[in-house]
Amino acid sequence: MNVNLLFREGINATTEDIPWNSEDIEKDLDLETIFNAMAGKDTYVLEVCKKTILKSLKDRETIIYRQDVLRDSINNQSFIQEIYSTIVNAVNEAKKQHFWISSTNPEFNLRESISVLKIYLAALEKIRDLGKAALPYLYSEGFRKLLEMIIREFSQEYISMVLDHLENLRFPRGIYVRGKLGMGNSLTGYSLVIPEVKPDRIRKRIAHIKEPHYTYVLPDRDESGAQAMADMRKRSILETSEIVTESSENVLVFMDKLKEEIAFYLGCINLWNELGSIGSKISFPVPESDAKSGTSYESIYDVALSLKTHKIPVGNNLHAESDHMIFITGANRGGKSTLLRAIGQAQLMMQCGMFVAAESFSTYIASNIYTHFKREEDSNMAMGKFDEELSRMSAIVDRLTVGSRLLFNESFSSTNEREGSEIARQIIDALLDNGMRIILVTHFNGLAEAYIGNVHNPTFLRAERLEDGTRTFKVNRADPIQTSFGYDLFLKVFPETAELERVRAIGTSGDEDQS
Repeated sequence: MNVNLLFREGINATTEDIPWNSEDIEKDLDLETIFNAMAGKDTYVLEVCKKTILKSLKDRETIIYRQDVLRDSINNQSFIQEIYSTIVNAVNEAKKQHFWISSTNPEFNLRESISVLKIYLAALEKIRDLGKAALPYLYSEGFRKLLEMIIREFSQEYISMVLDHLENLRFPRGIYVRGKLGMGNSLTGYSLVIPEVKPDRIRKRIAHIKEPHYTYVLPDRDESGAQAMADMRKRSILETSEIVTESSENVLVFMDKLKEEIAFYLGCINLWNELGSIGSKISFPVPESDAKSGTSYESIYDVALSLKTHKIPVGNNLHAESDHMIFITGANRGGKSTLLRAIGQAQLMMQCGMFVAAESFSTYIASNIYTHFKREEDSNMAMGKFDEELSRMSAIVDRLTVGSRLLFNESFSSTNEREGSEIARQIIDALLDNGMRIILVTHFNGLAEAYIGNVHNPTFLRAERLEDGTRTFKVNRADPIQTSFGYDLFLKVFPETAELERVRAIGTSGDEDQS
């Protein structure tokens, strides 16, 4: 039995492994804040959402497939929550049966397997009934196939029959075994006899009495005989125990997989509701498989920032037919890094089949996503900041694939502008020539200006600054300029300097008037 809520049936894919650079991506794009919002204090949901988001999908069909399942989940939230809680309760109850304690005793394994099967059958029965009620309101291929399979395979007649068999396998009236005498009168050819469902009918009992039979009663103190009988009992039910144990493990695997895939959609619901309570815009993106497609977004914003401030951040818009190289320059603290994080978050969310934090979003499906953000000073560093930047860049280059998206944030800013710009230029040229796509935030305006009119047709964005120095946090299409207005920040940190300059300006103006 397959769940197939994350992947269409027949697709050999998994969410087990996450990228080698997942820690950098999580830190640079502030994903921890998003994961925590999705988890809602459930550590299992946290881990599932983390690995599912970081393990990006590469094909458009699977992304659309997940989007459809997610739409159903959002529109039927109580159904998702009930399925998840049903599975969690069943798992917790099964753990109380000590099923997880391995044993070489087939009778013990049989008893525990029966208990676990009965718990999970009860859970599947409830999920089946929930599915029957919800099916008219579910339209995605994933949910409809899953629920139709559960309704078909776990009908009430089937579950009742299985429960009857399981009850008989507890052998309430003892074990019936057939065997043969082998060499040296040793017993061989054990065969377990299926007990009658109701062997205590009067006619059956009378017939049993009239039939010729032999009875041997084991003496109370016959320890060797008792041991031999125990061995016979174990050998008699060994095959049955193995079959029932395997069945319980198969059902357990199915329930675990169902729990995992439902947990992802539950996490998405939690994030959807959280952003909705803030009033932030949310939409389902349009993934483009065409390598020539550009990047378009309306009112895109940083999800983590919205969750932290519980406010609607300033949104940004762009329609770039060419997105092989996007430069983001402009005023310090003008929203450049925030926009870069927002784009990176949207790319990851799109490529795991989620909604995005924007009124609309469309871009190509990247083969891989890499981040290279500047790092603050760290006493644990075994090398200088510049060497550390080069080391991280080298690790990325070693693992690049054609069509990767690279997000640079003030890379190589730990050295002077001339040297940093030259190193960045050589790296950018090599990446572009090998089919990579780059979004780069930099205060090296000379570096950005050098690409005006470049054959790769870069898109230039610049953080807006009003005449009075106000930052609007809008990042619009505009060519780079020579200054990042760092002096504005200096005056904010040292306001007395601004006051001194104002006094001097007044004094100078007065002197001129006197003259």
